[in-house]
Amino acid sequence: MTPAQERKIRQTGCDVRFDNLTRQLYATDASIYQIEPSGVAFPKDAQQASAIIRAAADAGVSVTPRGAGTSLVGNAIGEGLIVEFSRYNRQITDLDIEKRSARVGAGVVLDQLNDFLKPHGFCFGPDVATSSRATLGGMIANNSSGARCPVYGTTADHVLSLQTVMADGRIEKIGPVHESLATERARIENLVRARSAEMAERWPPGLIKRWPGYGIERFLRAPNDLTNIFAGSEGTLAAIFSAELKILPLPSEKGLGLIFFPSVDEAMQATVQLLDLKPAAIEHIDRPLLDQTKGQLHFRAARDLLELDTQPCESILIVEFYDDVAEQLSILQSRRIGLRTKTLTEPAQMNLVWSVRKSGLSLLTGCIGAAKIDHGTAWAGGQLLWSRRQRTFARPAGARSTQRNRSKKVSASRRSNLRAGASI
Repeated sequence: MTPAQERKIRQTGCDVRFDNLTRQLYATDASIYQIEPSGVAFPKDAQQASAIIRAAADAGVSVTPRGAGTSLVGNAIGEGLIVEFSRYNRQITDLDIEKRSARVGAGVVLDQLNDFLKPHGFCFGPDVATSSRATLGGMIANNSSGARCPVYGTTADHVLSLQTVMADGRIEKIGPVHESLATERARIENLVRARSAEMAERWPPGLIKRWPGYGIERFLRAPNDLTNIFAGSEGTLAAIFSAELKILPLPSEKGLGLIFFPSVDEAMQATVQLLDLKPAAIEHIDRPLLDQTKGQLHFRAARDLLELDTQPCESILIVEFYDDVAEQLSILQSRRIGLRTKTLTEPAQMNLVWSVRKSGLSLLTGCIGAAKIDHGTAWAGGQLLWSRRQRTFARPAGARSTQRNRSKKVSASRRSNLRAGASI
């Protein structure tokens, strides 16, 4: 970034950093990639977000919106300006129990929202494994789902309206009751309807989760609601500043059935045999993840509960039920699937099991391995092995398209320390 571009961005009054340490902290996310940005901005309100994005566009600098950086495919990194929405934008407002809705800032963490809702007997449905750090803005941008997708669907199913900042700095309210972006909405509707037959052929009915791509099949069902297009757009259309979300009553009862298998293949086949029981969730954990818990005090109680040291296995299915729990667990046991089964209804024990699954990303990324890819492409022997498409919603004319990283690679352990420091 040139001094002139930097001055233009600083003049917005937004908290923006260009120092080497900040750029290194935001050069990585949970993916395998590493791209050093030119700077990082931390807007405190929608007006500051608007000013910083407009200034970046005027300066010819690309913009990448960022939440917690939990994406596995590099959504949250880019070479231009990172606009980070999780540092200040953490307010929960407008709780309406009768309407079953709440408004959240894009930086609100999922666990923070559910802790706020729990005393009222409510929750937010989609529950990603990274709930202790994933932000609602990022969940909307990725259309996240989680283990209980059969019950709750994806994040897009729970968005009532959005407050967004467009690439030119306009602040727009998006939703079925808002008349904003009428021209864009009409264009999208015409495009989607022209391809409706092809979509019906390619996407079978009842498909809950589909990645990648925009939510055009959802928009076809509700053409007046642009939230269906923005959810899952991964920051390519606008930056999400806040959202009005649906909230749901907490389940009255829960139960877990654990099925242990000698191989991953057998576990995958067994999921088909369990669908008729209509579980709220079927999750899988296997030996590589379980082995990472060995010798860790935090997971000792879970390992003892699962009897991993005395009765080892290669794979475990976690099957959760919400309704008729005792009957469903009894049927599951009677089918004698796998090596052995175990049923749980005590909340403390169920939380121990889910803690292993929720720690999966941290456990696996904690494995010592090669340094992150730090360039837009990877080559070996003169042959292109991999190419990453830049994920930014605004690349003004004249902005550089070559992804460069002038930083030194850091070790796996140092990356973990840097990432931990970024969230303090």
